[in-house]
Amino acid sequence: MNPPSASRIKVRPSSEREGRKDYISIRDYGFWYGQKKALDAISLDIPERQVVAFIGPSGCGKSTLLRNLNRMNDLVDDVRHEGDITIGGRSIYDAGLEVISLRRRVGMVFQKSNPFPKSIFENVVYALRVVGVRDRAVLDEACETSLRKAALWDEVKDRLDDSALGLSGGQMQRLCIARAIANRP
Repeated sequence: MNPPSASRIKVRPSSEREGRKDYISIRDYGFWYGQKKALDAISLDIPERQVVAFIGPSGCGKSTLLRNLNRMNDLVDDVRHEGDITIGGRSIYDAGLEVISLRRRVGMVFQKSNPFPKSIFENVVYALRVVGVRDRAVLDEACETSLRKAALWDEVKDRLDDSALGLSGGQMQRLCIARAIANRP
C-alpha cells in the first residue's frame, strides 16, 4: 500500500482544536513548477509554538510546501500558486509584505546541513550581523542561547572560533538549527 502524498493530507480545522491559536494557516493551496502540479489543494493549520513534522516518501511535496512558507520558490522560474498561506493572520502574498522580512521570520533547516565556511560562532550570528547587530555582548548571548536550544553548546563552547566544517554531520545539523534560532524566526 502506498503512503498518502503530502498534497492529500487534511488536518482538522482550528475550530475543532480547543483553545489553540493558529499561527500558520494554509488554505486550498496548490503549487506548480511549469505544468507539473507539485501540491494539490492543501489545507493545514499549524498552532503557535508547536513542533510539526512533515513525513512522507521522497518527492511527495514536503520540501516544496516548506519552501512556499517563506516564498523561496519565488526564486524559481515558471512557478505559480493558488490558494493562500497566512502567517500570524497576514497573507504571505500581501502586496505590502517584504519578502526579506518574511524569510527572517520563517527559519528553515534542510535535511542536508549547510554550514558556512566560517567559525562556529560566525555561523550562529551570521543573520544578526547581516541585519546590523554589532554589539559583541548581544552576539555572544545570542550564540550561547541558540547553541543551548539546539543542544550543541556543551560540545562546542570551548571551540567557537574553530571552523564549522570540522563538526560531525549531526553537529553541523544542530549548528544550522542554532543559526535559524538566533534569527528569532
